[in-house]
Amino acid sequence: MGSRDAGGLLPIRWSAVSVCVALLAGAAAAEPERVQVGAFVRNVEALNLEENSYHASLVVWFKWKGEQDPTKRIRFVNLLEAWALTSAPVFDEPKVLEGGVKYQQLVIEGRFFHKFWLGTFPLDWQKVVVELEDTQRGTRDVVFDVDAASALAQGLTVPGWVVRAPIAEVREVAYPGNFGLPEAQVRSQVRFGVLLQRPSRVLFTTMLPPIVLVLLCCWFVFFLKPQHVEARVGTVITALLTVVFLQLAFTDDLPWLGSTVLLDQLFNLSYVMTTAVLLECVVVARWFDQLQALEARGATGEAMKLRERLERLDVRARRWFPVAYVVCAALIVLAGRGLDVFSIPV
Repeated sequence: MGSRDAGGLLPIRWSAVSVCVALLAGAAAAEPERVQVGAFVRNVEALNLEENSYHASLVVWFKWKGEQDPTKRIRFVNLLEAWALTSAPVFDEPKVLEGGVKYQQLVIEGRFFHKFWLGTFPLDWQKVVVELEDTQRGTRDVVFDVDAASALAQGLTVPGWVVRAPIAEVREVAYPGNFGLPEAQVRSQVRFGVLLQRPSRVLFTTMLPPIVLVLLCCWFVFFLKPQHVEARVGTVITALLTVVFLQLAFTDDLPWLGSTVLLDQLFNLSYVMTTAVLLECVVVARWFDQLQALEARGATGEAMKLRERLERLDVRARRWFPVAYVVCAALIVLAGRGLDVFSIPV
């Protein structure tokens, strides 16, 4: 009886073992292949803000263990000029490293694009990147990992910019519509590049001094006597036209954005301050006309009071005009750099 029970349980045990082995094999097969990707950024040049483009030269390497060569299906997501792209493998066949890891290098040169955000111009940050992904396999089949050996060339410089940090990151990108396929298309995308910052001296030593000089000329108006109406108004109008010219000159190289940048906000403040000075000149001119009329009628007491009001207005304007401009300009810069819309772009 016992032998018959053992014989009946034996097929059941073997069936359970087979099921477990099949489940483990299925789980192993479901794991995506992991590919290590690294890059050495050699050069970045020819940044074009109007076209949102730049030229990049870098060496990209791949490490993997699977049978499929990932370098055969790599696509440059942000490639701008396909005809000018150079992407040459260094080895005829992938090298085999210790542990059975396969290795291949690609030397890449070409023109790429990334949407520049100029909200904080001329205190802006920009990302110059090259984006790669597998053209056929999604995250179910292959996942990219960044190699820690990724780096920038020593002494890498970009004229007009300060090189701040290397960029090496992986993200998953979903494509709406799934390219017409029934299953969702989510792909692993790797980005390499460099984070650039425009030097602060561009604003504080190149653009701001001419604006301050023009507003300083406006400030000198408050030291003129009320009877010099033509000199007052003429100086302010000239300053206003000069500010307009400076704005056109400083923003001439920027593309049309449909919105204001940080420098525009500073110019808008300059327009407001210049208009306020012009308004003060108009008020002083009207009061001076009233003063002359009172003196002609012999109303000495009223004339003295009006003259004191004129002097107090000029004194207060001399005192508060520079304070108001400095405080408002500082608030514009600090608030602009603190808003999310002015943060470092993705």
